[in-house]
Order: sequence, then C-alpha cells, then structure tokens
Amino acid sequence: MITEDNDTGKETKPKRFRLVVRSAEEAVRMIRDKLGENARVVSVRQTGGEGLKRFISSPKLEVIAEVPLPDETSTVQAPEVSIPADLSGGDSAEFAVESQTPSANQIDQSKDSGETKPTIESNPEQVDALNILTKAGFDETLISQMKSWPEVGKLDGLSLADVLRKVTLCLSDRFQSTPSSALSSKVALLGSPGAGKTTMLCKLLAHEVFIKKRVPMVLKLENGVPNPDDSLRIFCEVIGVTLYRESSKIPPASLDSPLFIDIPGISINNASEWSSINSSLQALEINSRILVINGAYDVGVLTKCIRIGSNLGATHLAITHFDELSNASKLWPLILDSGMTPYCISNGQNVTGDFSANVLNQMIAKSFPENLYSQTFSSYQRA
Repeated sequence: MITEDNDTGKETKPKRFRLVVRSAEEAVRMIRDKLGENARVVSVRQTGGEGLKRFISSPKLEVIAEVPLPDETSTVQAPEVSIPADLSGGDSAEFAVESQTPSANQIDQSKDSGETKPTIESNPEQVDALNILTKAGFDETLISQMKSWPEVGKLDGLSLADVLRKVTLCLSDRFQSTPSSALSSKVALLGSPGAGKTTMLCKLLAHEVFIKKRVPMVLKLENGVPNPDDSLRIFCEVIGVTLYRESSKIPPASLDSPLFIDIPGISINNASEWSSINSSLQALEINSRILVINGAYDVGVLTKCIRIGSNLGATHLAITHFDELSNASKLWPLILDSGMTPYCISNGQNVTGDFSANVLNQMIAKSFPENLYSQTFSSYQRA
C-alpha cells in the first residue's frame, strides 16, 4: 500500500515511491506498469535483510522513483500520469511513498562535489556505451571477450540502456550454460591460505543444519601439514556437528548426513603438497570438491588458483570476500571459463550469515555501477 504525506493544500512537490525489488528488470517493469512512462528514478542501492533473513535470501535493490507534477515541464513532453490507488500487488516488490524531496542546497552541493560519474548523452546515437562501462570500472578483459560473442551483436549506435540490457542478458545466458551439478554426500573444500576456506565451511555447515535440516560431519585432514581446529571445533560444538580427526572413525556418509573435509591451506606455489592432497582425497573417494577463492585477490592469482583447482578435479566454485569488491566484473571470465559449477558467494566473516547460493543475481548486482542503472531506468524503452 502507498502511504502519502498528510500535507493539505496544493501539491508543490513530486511524489516519490520506494520500490524494493529482486532485480533491475523487475524495477523497470514495476515502474512502467505502476507509475507510468513519465516516472523517473532518483536513486538505486542494494539492500539486504537482517539477521537470519540475510542468510537465506538474496540481496535486493531499493529504487526511489519520482512522479513529476502534471504541470512540471521537462525536456521531453509527456501526458499526465495517472497514479493507481493501490500499488501493493504483483511480484514481491514493495512500494512506499518517500516524504523527503531534495532541497536546492542539496542539489547545489551535489553539483559542486566534483564527483564525476558516467552520464547518458542526450543523443543515444552518440553514446559510446562500452567506453562508459570501461571508465566505470567494468573489466576490460570481459569487454574484449564480449565483442567476440555472436549473441552480443553490434553495439554501435545503441543507447546505454539498450547496451546494459543486452550485456546483462548475454551474461545471464552464458552463466546458465556453465556446468550445473549437485554436491555428493562427501565434499572437500580446497583453497590457499587467506581464501576464507574455513569460514566458508562454517557457513556451509550452518546452511546444512539450519536450512536443510541435515546432520553433517566434518573431517579435519592434516596430510602432514598442521591444521589446527580450535575455532572450527568450537563452532561445530555450538551447532551440534561432530568433528573427526581420523578418517577411520567416520560413519558412512549420506545425503542426510554429508561429510565435509577441511584441508590445510596450501600455497599455490607448492605443487608437491597439492599433489599429496589430491592423492588423499582420491583414497577417501571424494568426488565433490569446492574450490574456494578470495574474490578480492588479483586476477593473476585467481587464475592460478583456478588452474590448480582444475588439476585437483574441483567440481564447484565458491567466492569469498565478495563485499570487499567495488566491482565484480573481473570474476566473470573465471566463472564462465573455469568448467566448475558456481556454487555460492559469501561476504564478511559472519560464520552463520552473509551467504548466497544465487551467484548470478549477486554477480549482476555487483558488476554494474548503481548510478548507471539509475540513469538508464528513466530512458529504458520497450524492445
């Protein structure tokens, strides 16, 4: 439902509406269908739930949209917008009227702040969209690859809104073509020191216990390399998970009681240790292997980690420290070309939250600067 200001008298300020949606495409559709073609987007930001809700749900976009007054003039003349009395229906989007309107002083401050952001040219034919994406931090390697994708087609002369839509659809289609396989009853987590492997394991265990209602087990594998278990042991005791140090004492694993193997962190330059780990995993008949990578690492390091994971038969990919990235576009080539199933993304050190299995939505939301989507919403045209 919409809640409006109770000011009496003639309206002098445009009405503002807050939408909480799951994706940019949903925001575009809801604004057009509910608020009309004349509505414009004021701001866009990513939001998440609180507490356990953040653990089980994907981030959403909070969009502030504004409907101009009937007599408000603009560069594009449009008919008066008719506002429906009830905007609460449809999908999971949430609507609310925003009472605040930016003051003239705030507008002047934004003009004088000196911050430069990519903007849409008045003439769409003159927009160099890929150049704008590059300046906004989009990965140049990915842009080079996209130019060779036949489904992208010719981008010259397209508006930025159309380019963003086409790039988003192409990335989504490419992501859907990546391998997709479920985890077996025995799962090993691979990763170098600092990748966040143990924290990721704790998040997975919490997900198994609280969401899937399973009873997982953990094997702490040393393989000749010290692998302390203090923090992991305490966490396992709290959530009721049994931690083993000897493989011979582990009961048979099943889908209702899966086994997770935590290996010690091994340098990416220590080929002999990785070979030894691979032999141990083969002896334990571990077919599902999750490669854990730190998303904030340099692309060169990540590429080497992917190569090592492939040599060790990694089947799935998990990305940590996602919150430390201002732009995640550098990860697209790794995800699309690794040959592994993108399994999950995590943020921060909270061992019971900030975990999402919806890798595609997370990547789309973190790849494109919010101000670009904000600018393109108002000029988004029907295909």
